[in-house]
Amino acid sequence: MITINDRMYEKIADLLLRRIEETHFFNGTIEYDTDEFYSSLVCTLIVCRDQENGRILSVLPVWWDFSLFQAEGEQTTDFSWNELNRFLERKF
Repeated sequence: MITINDRMYEKIADLLLRRIEETHFFNGTIEYDTDEFYSSLVCTLIVCRDQENGRILSVLPVWWDFSLFQAEGEQTTDFSWNELNRFLERKF
């Protein structure tokens, strides 16, 4: 099993926040590619925002799937939406 470390969560959170920058709804794929692996987060999200200033209050997953591939093929990971959400909330 591949452990998703803080650096990976941080990068995925950054990529996701760029994609949902000014939206209230997101349905798409976030790709994170390195020399060691390729990963993708396919998700449908509701982005809850402050009505006055538009700041993100929370990101609610409707559905998500995280996949990680290495040269040997798809790998099992310990990816957790709750852990990713911790990194997202630090950036709101």
